[in-house]
Amino acid sequence: MEYIALGCMTGTSLDGIDCSIIKSNGTSEVMQISNDFTPYSKKLQRKLNKIIKDQYLNDLQIFELLNNEYQLAINNFIFKNKVEIDVIGIHGQTIYHDSSLKLSIQLYDKKVKYNTKAPIIYNFRKNDILNGGSGAPIIPIYHQIIANQLQIDPVIFVNIGGVTNITIIDKGKIIAGDSSFGNAIINDLLISKTNYEIDYNGNISNSGKKISKIFDLIFNDNFFKKDFPKSLDRNYFHHYLKEIEENYLIEDIIYTLLAIIPNSISKILSNKKKYKIILMGGGRKNLTLVKFFEEIFDDVSLIDDFNFDGDFIESQGMGLLAIRYLKKIASTYKSTTGISNNIYLGEMV
Repeated sequence: MEYIALGCMTGTSLDGIDCSIIKSNGTSEVMQISNDFTPYSKKLQRKLNKIIKDQYLNDLQIFELLNNEYQLAINNFIFKNKVEIDVIGIHGQTIYHDSSLKLSIQLYDKKVKYNTKAPIIYNFRKNDILNGGSGAPIIPIYHQIIANQLQIDPVIFVNIGGVTNITIIDKGKIIAGDSSFGNAIINDLLISKTNYEIDYNGNISNSGKKISKIFDLIFNDNFFKKDFPKSLDRNYFHHYLKEIEENYLIEDIIYTLLAIIPNSISKILSNKKKYKIILMGGGRKNLTLVKFFEEIFDDVSLIDDFNFDGDFIESQGMGLLAIRYLKKIASTYKSTTGISNNIYLGEMV
């Protein structure tokens, strides 16, 4: 049986709300129907950034702001598409994630109503953590379905959002985890030091040079020595920014940080030449980062090259997880999060 699902994702880059509508049987085929992005208001972005930076939630107004922006984005998306939706999967806004503490916090109010009678599935990370998993990443199963649909194997899907996570598929077997920081540390650095919010197209970093001292310092972090599966909080590497001397050029710092992302993936592979690399997420738009991948790996593509929109894979994945919840099909595995039992994820409103 096929379902039409609306998936909603708000990632650690804190830019806004991704919405997607997909049609799928939940196991072997996915058809994209529509995607849309609604940016967060500057007020909400500021409040979220402060909560994440301070690691302290004492501003209750954020719930009202988040509820209003979710409701507006999803209702507008439903109105524009006029498709009968069977189920909605909503991730919520992550404000804290620490796999060592077995704690992952997503802000979402299950009392929010939308212009549909479709059931809502949310709180996707909870059951993974309660069953011994790290709570992330949770959509490698969607990557595997895409790989099967495209008949590509072996392949590594690289999702570069606030954090970078990868899904390795080799002879049908799947391994996944967070491999390094992603855009969050770079965006936060730019916001604190410049008038820019992102390294758009790699325009800042493309004139940079590698700072070996910084590269070696960060690349020797214990996180890179851990085996997969593993997960990462968006702010885990931020303390290194305090150790970077003020006289370094911003373009050199960002260039160096970007160089670590593909190198952290190469480090874990015994034979990097056999894998096709498929990039997705906001980081795939950074041409400096893409160049680094192409220098290290022989076969690099964007997910967009296969008629998938790389901005919306995670929101589509939330729709898929919601379908698998309805069908009671496992979505998370020992090889993706370290979970003790393969289970389906989420709770129904």
